[in-house]
Amino acid sequence: MKTAFALLACTVLAFHALAQDETGLAHPESLHADGHFLYATNIGKAMEPTAKDGDGFISKLSLDGKMITPSITTEKLNAPKGTAIIKGVLYVADLDRIVGINLATGKKTAEISLASTHTAFANDLTVKDDHTLFASLTDVGKIVEVDLKTGKLTEIADLKGANGICYDKAGKRLYTCNFLFDNIQGGEIGVISWQQGKPLYEKIGDLQGGFDGLEMIDEHTLLVSDWGALDHPAGFLEKIDLRSKTATKLDWPVIAGPADFYLDVKNKRVYVPVLLESKVLVHTL
Repeated sequence: MKTAFALLACTVLAFHALAQDETGLAHPESLHADGHFLYATNIGKAMEPTAKDGDGFISKLSLDGKMITPSITTEKLNAPKGTAIIKGVLYVADLDRIVGINLATGKKTAEISLASTHTAFANDLTVKDDHTLFASLTDVGKIVEVDLKTGKLTEIADLKGANGICYDKAGKRLYTCNFLFDNIQGGEIGVISWQQGKPLYEKIGDLQGGFDGLEMIDEHTLLVSDWGALDHPAGFLEKIDLRSKTATKLDWPVIAGPADFYLDVKNKRVYVPVLLESKVLVHTL
């Protein structure tokens, strides 16, 4: 796994070493919004996604992707990635923990340790309810349920390279995708449902790719980002039809590292963090 991270870091250095100077962002990995502003997690100037180096931060942006506040909190962060918002608190995955940041004050309100899972690459978050998150742990290949009140962790699935996750509250299903550093086209889309209280994982069709971000457009359609390759910019987004289990690639320019994007379903806007160029793209579906 360390070799894979090193390859990713080398790719970044080779193509996009100076991108931070233009935008104020530094390898943005995830975007989320509260209806008024965007929040971008930044791994840091050095592309070291598992380093406890203290140079990660969270930026506040306008809904057209312009910088407002470079860092919203004084809380020390390392390589913050996926985010979720519950009642004014931004929860962020930061290596081996989940940190809660009050968006009004910037103060830390919660910290849940993930140390028992042995992860150093907590990745995506999605909301189950007001007291519960799901989290993907990429390096140890697990998805866990997180009780925000007690800090209890419940393993939901083993999934190598677990990455983007999205919870369908109406259908009570958790959609997943994974990213395999050793086989960039080997990732898959899946869904976890609960039968008699037990989680059951099922692969969706024969879709394969280097999948990262994942969101629901509607009950029949997912939107997923795909890196395409690791040795050159080749990323794109595609729609997944859950009925036919087929993918349709969006006709957008190539994206250099499309990470954990934010989907505004109501306004049909997609905000994509371009990890390797340290910028944000805004597209209309």
